[in-house]
Amino acid sequence: MINKKYKSFLRNYYISSSLYDFVFAYAIYNVLFNIRGLSIFEISLLLSWWALTSVILEIPSGALADYWSRKKMLVIAPIIKSLCFVVWFFANGDFYLYALGFLFWSIGSSLVSGTTEALLYDELTAFDKKDEYEKVLGKKKFYFHIALAISTISGGFIAHYNLDWALIFSVIPLLLSAFFALFIKETPKAKSTEEIHYLDHIKSAYKEIKQNKILLYFFAYAVGISIFGGIEEFDQLYYQLAGLPIFAFGIVGFIWSAFNSVGSYFAHRLKNTHWIYYGLPFFGFVLMLLVGLFPSIPMIVLLLLSYFITSPLEVLIDSKVQHNIKSISRATVTSVNRLLINFSGVILAPLFGLIGKIWNLQAIYIATAIFLLLFTIWTFLKRKVFIPSG
Repeated sequence: MINKKYKSFLRNYYISSSLYDFVFAYAIYNVLFNIRGLSIFEISLLLSWWALTSVILEIPSGALADYWSRKKMLVIAPIIKSLCFVVWFFANGDFYLYALGFLFWSIGSSLVSGTTEALLYDELTAFDKKDEYEKVLGKKKFYFHIALAISTISGGFIAHYNLDWALIFSVIPLLLSAFFALFIKETPKAKSTEEIHYLDHIKSAYKEIKQNKILLYFFAYAVGISIFGGIEEFDQLYYQLAGLPIFAFGIVGFIWSAFNSVGSYFAHRLKNTHWIYYGLPFFGFVLMLLVGLFPSIPMIVLLLLSYFITSPLEVLIDSKVQHNIKSISRATVTSVNRLLINFSGVILAPLFGLIGKIWNLQAIYIATAIFLLLFTIWTFLKRKVFIPSG
């Protein structure tokens, strides 16, 4: 009976989380902004606004997940996110409507950020499957990337005929994500001998982070590898610079997602391979440098390869964070990690935009390569931190 409930939980969890990112607009939204008249710098401001709103909402939503129902938050989040693409459908080049759309996206994402990981870890603990966290999280990200692969290749072809269709069709999978979240069975939270209020979770998270220094190292590492998420927002402009036709954007997105799905799926097999924490960022440095120096269609392959070789790190570092959280405010602590990552996005988006404005687009990739080299050196010097399992 327990095994049946466990499989049911995983099935609905995987389907809901995958559909949340089954978004056709992912294939073209940045280049859509450019086609509709926005400059690279204006696009970078939108991305910075997106990251800033995510930062503001991150910890309050994490505390809400610890205080309220995580399941209900997973139901509400995709509905709110769907409003983003409805607004963009009617935006027609209006900068402020695109910003409003990003606000809806941020609200939705803040509700699932920290919530999904905390729910998964606590449910695995309830089913006595905590040691399978890396494997299950890897599968969740595998299905996430498969969903991305299918939606982006479809979105590219849809946008080839009509850009606005890629926006409005993105609403359907999000509503389905909310539907399947309804069937997730959430284990009741353990009752404390004292009543725990909403703000208590924020205080608890702050206290844990202050006392649990190892978490700070893992947070810093997560922020470091998040630069791949920052540079990724400019990839569609790189494809355009390289001369890739728009219909092929979806194909490249499909390959990107397929690569990352493999990296995520097998990440748990690398959890005891400690050199990857500095070795893979170094390979990323080499590849990004070549991408920036020689912008062309063949270099897109190296760009995709740089994402692939570093994709297991996201799974593994998230696992280390979850295994080292000791307080009851798991979602709030996880949200602090997401806040730091999103805050780096607030800085990176305008910084990359400024670099592109002063020099050129490919200079953004060269700057990323330089950062990865410095990050590799720091990680190598701190390598003993990553050796203990868990």
